[in-house]
Amino acid sequence: MLRRRIPKRDDRAIFELVEKELLPYARETAPGLRVTRPELRRRLRACTTYVELTAGRQAAGFISLRTDRERLTVDLLAVHPRHQGQGLGKRLMRYAERKAQLLKLPEIVLWVDEANERARGFYHKLGYEPVYYDRHMRCFLLTKRPAPPANGIG
Repeated sequence: MLRRRIPKRDDRAIFELVEKELLPYARETAPGLRVTRPELRRRLRACTTYVELTAGRQAAGFISLRTDRERLTVDLLAVHPRHQGQGLGKRLMRYAERKAQLLKLPEIVLWVDEANERARGFYHKLGYEPVYYDRHMRCFLLTKRPAPPANGIG
C-alpha cells in the first residue's frame, strides 16, 4: 500500500533507509558525511513523500518528490533490502512518472551517485538518461520525459 508520509510514523524508518541504503554511496565522495534527523526532516518537508507499506504496515520503501514549473525531481528513493528485486522501486518510479504526467511536467530528473552502479542500472532500465556529471559530487544527473497520458487524458 502506498500512502503519503506520516512524519511521526514514518520518519524513523525513512532515516534508517537513508542511512543504510543511500549514505554509504555519498560517503565514498564525502567520507565524513553525516545527515541528522532534523536535516532530513527539513529535506522531507520540502518534498512530497510517499511510503510503501508491507502487509504488516512496515515501511518497505519510500520516494520523495519535488516539483516546479518545469520538472518533477525525485529527491530521494530507497527500498529496504528485504524488498529489493521485487519491483517496489519500479512501482515507486512509475508513480512519480504518473504524477509528472498528471501535472503536465515535461521532465523528470534525479541524481544518482557514480558508485551506486545497481541504482544506475535500475534507472537506465526505466529509460533514464544521464545528461550531466558533477565531478565534485561524483553524481550523474539523469532525466526522462514522461509519456503523454493515455488517450489524451490528463
